[in-house]
Amino acid sequence: MTTPSNPGQLMSLSVVVAARNCEERIEGALRPWLAIAKEVIVVDQMSEDSTAAIARKLGATVYEKNPPNGNFDLNRKFGLESATSEWLLYIDTDERPTPELLSELKAFLSDPRSSRFSGVKIPNSFYFVGAPLRYGLYSPKSSEIRLFRTGTWDYPCEKGYHRGVSVQGLVHVFRNGYLHFNVNSLSEWFQKTDQYTEFDASNGGQDGEFRSVFSTIYRAFRFFLRHYFWKQGYRDGTRGFISIFYFSLYHVTLDFKRWEKRVLSSAVPERDFLPSPKMKRRVNA
Repeated sequence: MTTPSNPGQLMSLSVVVAARNCEERIEGALRPWLAIAKEVIVVDQMSEDSTAAIARKLGATVYEKNPPNGNFDLNRKFGLESATSEWLLYIDTDERPTPELLSELKAFLSDPRSSRFSGVKIPNSFYFVGAPLRYGLYSPKSSEIRLFRTGTWDYPCEKGYHRGVSVQGLVHVFRNGYLHFNVNSLSEWFQKTDQYTEFDASNGGQDGEFRSVFSTIYRAFRFFLRHYFWKQGYRDGTRGFISIFYFSLYHVTLDFKRWEKRVLSSAVPERDFLPSPKMKRRVNA
């Protein structure tokens, strides 16, 4: 196992970003890492704007790939598999590191004792339409493995969106985190919801199938009660109510799309229904 020859020498780091049509965000996503990472890899999902060009101008290695079913997590996995550093870190274009996280990361990569770990969980703040949530959907214990050593990780993203990375070995937890600008507008939220639920409904993702309207509404109602009352989402005011309501609606949409797929599987085009026109999606990864 490679370790720094002295505490001031950083172990090498590759930062991987999956992106699509995010020319307004790509520079802000990449620039914080340029002074730390040995390489920054952007896997672009055939963007129709200047995303790839901006990333190249900043010095990133850019691959352009169109993944099956639009599953951009497959692009992220490709980037991770293409990386050449000892440590790998992935981020999205709607995420920004805090200065404290960057300092903690540098200290970690310069400490020989860090080599005993296989992965690192990094906490995050959940932003919804202009401000962070403090309760409800947000958990102060929220963190996931984003930093991991080459050769120790598994990423089963073929099964659907947002599957997460697991590692073989010890996992460290950082104190400082990144800002996740998850929902910047309700229009963006609806676009993401349509994309994610369409993929999962078509590929059996998110561990479930449509049972009944009653079951769907009951689970959504239970989700709302749990996050709004028990997890005190009401303390986030109007933002708390809307965020929990819409994420309840997400699960309803997924369930009803499962119903839709089942109904249309035995229907005949041009006799029972008309195929939906293919629309261009502009969703930032």
